[in-house]
Amino acid sequence: MTLHRTRVLATSLALAAAVSAGSLSTASAQAAAPAAVGSSRAALPAAAPSASTTLGALGALGGVTQQVAALVAAATATPASSPADLQAKVAALTAAVQTLTSALPATPATPALPAGSHAGAVSGVRDVVPPLPVSVPSTLQTALTKLQTDVTALLTAVTSKDPAQIQTALTTLATDTLAVVTSTVTSLGVAAPPV
Repeated sequence: MTLHRTRVLATSLALAAAVSAGSLSTASAQAAAPAAVGSSRAALPAAAPSASTTLGALGALGGVTQQVAALVAAATATPASSPADLQAKVAALTAAVQTLTSALPATPATPALPAGSHAGAVSGVRDVVPPLPVSVPSTLQTALTKLQTDVTALLTAVTSKDPAQIQTALTTLATDTLAVVTSTVTSLGVAAPPV
């Protein structure tokens, strides 16, 4: 493994451990909230999630990182794990991802203003525009999708028994696990400790 890949893996594991241990602070959640910018869309204030919501989401994130670690351990075990064991690990990871998704605070939907309105006139928008479904932030959803793709690539690599493919799949999985961690922490408005 190259020095860069080793650093990526170590950083991923350190950040995941910090999140799992709850050593990240929510003190600057308001400072991390994006500022409203004038546009054709209504800007809703982003309230910081409650402490219980933040801790619940971080606990669910710890569950995801633990399941990734369990999958990696099973995929690299000697003797090789059975396909049924690997599928059970994938199912547990999928459940952990669903738990994380449901534990995240709802992001405020920003409905488009009615035609002829301007950014300053937001009164009455609720009467005109029906509530939109709230979804997971797109960067986190992208990271979770990449993580699921990486899991599939790891299973394919393990099945092929090619060490180079397995190493590449593990490196990509570690990198995208870090992306899930940082996207989750960012979506919560939690500030990372100074490095």
